[in-house]
Amino acid sequence: MKTINKLFLGLGLLSSFTACSDFEDINIDPTKTPIESTLPEYFLNNAIGKIQMDPSTGERIYYLNWGDAARTFGEAGMLSVGLYADDYMTNFYYPCLASTITYVTTAINEAAKRAESEPFYKNVEQFGRIWRAMVIAQFADSFGPYPLNAAQGENPTFNSVEETYFFILSELQAAAKAIDTSINPTESQAKCDPAYGFVASKWLKLANSLRMRYAMRLTNTNRVNDAQKHFEEACKGGNYIKDQADMLWFKSDNGWNDYTSPYTRTWNLQALSVTMANLMNNFGDIKVETQRPDLKAYAKANNYMGIRYDKHFVGNTDDPAKQYWLDGIPEYLDPRALKMFWIVNDKDAENAIPSDRKGTAIDPEGSELLLDDEGKQTIKVKGSYTWNGVPTGSSTSWSPTLSKNRLITTGKGIRSCYPLWGKEYCTGGEEGLGRVVFFGAWESYFLVAEAALRNWSTDMGDKAAYEAGVRASFDYFGISEYATDYLASERYNRVGTSVSYDHTAEPSSFAITYKDGYNNNAEKQGTYNYPDASKILYKGQKLNDKLTKIITQKYLAQMPYLVQEAWSDHRRLGLPFFDMTANEATVMTGSDMTEWKNDSWKSGQSWKYYPQRMRYPQSLLTSDEAAYNHAVELLGGKDNTMTPLWWSMGATK
Repeated sequence: MKTINKLFLGLGLLSSFTACSDFEDINIDPTKTPIESTLPEYFLNNAIGKIQMDPSTGERIYYLNWGDAARTFGEAGMLSVGLYADDYMTNFYYPCLASTITYVTTAINEAAKRAESEPFYKNVEQFGRIWRAMVIAQFADSFGPYPLNAAQGENPTFNSVEETYFFILSELQAAAKAIDTSINPTESQAKCDPAYGFVASKWLKLANSLRMRYAMRLTNTNRVNDAQKHFEEACKGGNYIKDQADMLWFKSDNGWNDYTSPYTRTWNLQALSVTMANLMNNFGDIKVETQRPDLKAYAKANNYMGIRYDKHFVGNTDDPAKQYWLDGIPEYLDPRALKMFWIVNDKDAENAIPSDRKGTAIDPEGSELLLDDEGKQTIKVKGSYTWNGVPTGSSTSWSPTLSKNRLITTGKGIRSCYPLWGKEYCTGGEEGLGRVVFFGAWESYFLVAEAALRNWSTDMGDKAAYEAGVRASFDYFGISEYATDYLASERYNRVGTSVSYDHTAEPSSFAITYKDGYNNNAEKQGTYNYPDASKILYKGQKLNDKLTKIITQKYLAQMPYLVQEAWSDHRRLGLPFFDMTANEATVMTGSDMTEWKNDSWKSGQSWKYYPQRMRYPQSLLTSDEAAYNHAVELLGGKDNTMTPLWWSMGATK
């Protein structure tokens, strides 16, 4: 048997069973027990657990790949700039996928054998099909073409992304129709499902919600009419995930197992990105002092940009707030911001990171900007109680300017100067923000909002669904008291988008004040210019239209666990606004982003400046060259991070 077969067939049966079964009662080693004596729910339980990803796999995929490409973190500097590590795929993620697919396919097959005599297993078969469809989509959205006959005991033959997607949609459709919601599991059976306890009605809602998600993915393709039919059927009757009780999420640990949160590794910095900092700054009509009266002294008006350090921050980017350092917190800040991020040195914050989780000590005095090559003259920059994002690509060595900036070239500098994702994410938990989300109630509403905006048949109008999505997100973060005022806001964030759905006027430049960082902080005046809508990636060429609002809110609500979905939305639509990577080198050595030049930002955004996928592992090439070549042929381009997938904006002819 070739190595590729081992990847897709063998790995899943080598691990021990966990979580829902007591094998001492069987008195047989579970790794050796005949398949006929192993219950289908055990296999499904392992499939559910394995795709959670242990910390080794989780940090490589959630943090360095999906999350980096989605601009969730400002300093990962991996996939966001077209860099790639084969080891991450060959030794971590690909085996994880292979094991999960094998487990779940075995669960489906074994459940089907028992279905006639034991009705419960008819449902288990459908639950397995739903889970497998989601995992296959995860594969296809990461790499591209997928072998639909994987784990069937034969050498896999790759199928196109188009074929894969319609298999996924058909599986979800068929599984939903076959679920019997009158069947209830026994107590022991329910323990094998850590999400829903095998409650059939919840799995049915998940199937419909996932079908809506994957149908919406195809809006750029020649199969959009077929996708619309799938969406409308899944949406009909409103039997999809609408509240927290039906969300697909899992409690997370902070140790070392499959359920450990992917963001618990202390050496990962996980700082606020420029992208997120701009999206949340001045977004909504909720003052920081309303949220936290004790932070009033640090609040800064929107027309004040802070201190300008143009000798220490790279200017080769279309970030409208580039090279400014805000020496405070925005007067108005999206209320989710203080729930997501821990402001440096904010000792009274509920989400303050425990000192033993920081990895590197935080210096309340901040870090240094160097004024000469010898570093003899320095400016000390304090990061305590400030709101700034790390520019994309700043952890690379492509910009000489950054050799003088210890704020963003050292771990201690980032931890001492930039907001970090809060303690719930780096410590895990059974409740609230510590749980890892696979499908949130807000996503259903934002999908319906986009569908209604496209004039598809839905059970809600676009505005009602949009506002329900925002409220669902605020409920999740425990800030529902701000939702009404927030939804009425016509304030523009730093990239020119407001919250109010009916407020679609485009933003205009305005007068600003700032300080000169090299002249005793002398006060200066200038003009703030929003991004040039004619040069952004979004084909609508608007900064504040309704689709931009929907996807911007969806993006913020998905953070930080649904980063692959956020990345997929950006690949599909160019939304929300992602600033171009800030680097000075003529060529970014080692990056697949070969179309990028150090002056590309002047001519405007292109999908060619935003990574589109992850490379297949080299183990696929070495184990079955013919299968690998077929997969790349179906991909329609080189096996690198810049080749667009069939459904993405870059593939549009």
